[in-house]
This record gives sequence, C-alpha cells and structure tokens, in this order.
Amino acid sequence: MYKLYFIVVMIAPAAMLLVALLWKISPPPYQSNGLAYSTELTRKDPDAWTMAHRHCARLWTRIGIISGAASAALMVLFRESYASFWVWIIVGQMALFCVSVFMIDLLLKNTFGDDK
Repeated sequence: MYKLYFIVVMIAPAAMLLVALLWKISPPPYQSNGLAYSTELTRKDPDAWTMAHRHCARLWTRIGIISGAASAALMVLFRESYASFWVWIIVGQMALFCVSVFMIDLLLKNTFGDDK
C-alpha cells in the first residue's frame, strides 16, 4: 500500500514539472484552448499571454522539483506512519500550486493592468 500512496503523492509535482517543461519547450499559441494559462487579462494581450506562460514554466519547474523532493523525503523518512499524513502532503502541494497561480496573476496585473 505504501507504494501506491507514494505514487499518488508524487503525481502533482510530476504534473507540474511536465506542464512546465511542455510550456518551456513549446508554449501554447495565443488564445488557444486546452492546457493554457488562460485568464481575462492573458486573453486580451498577447504579451501577457507569453509572459504568463514563460513565468509559469519557470515557477512550476522550481515548485515541482522542490515539492517533489520534499514530499519524497517525508514519505521515506516517515515510512512507518505515512498513512496518517500523506493527504496533508497533497494538500500542501495544492496550496503551493494555488499560491503560484496568484503570484503569476499579481505579476500580470502589475505589468499589464488597466492603470498602466
């Protein structure tokens, strides 16, 4: 059962890394549907679209590596009691993901906001 929980805990960091690498290699075309950082602001301005994907790729690469390493370390160090905290590791990963989205949105609003 430990292996299953370990795999589940590593899904979010792996997904962030995968999307970050995809966007670093080939960012989605402007206003494309599907897997893209699409907000009202990024849909209005092609420069905001490009900047959002460039910064998301950098930030999600870092967060994916750090959260993946920390999650793996916690799962290995506390192997005997993994069943009591593996969900909290996933909650922490999702909190980092949400914070990263807010950080990118704040950067975009400061750079491309209506008051500029």
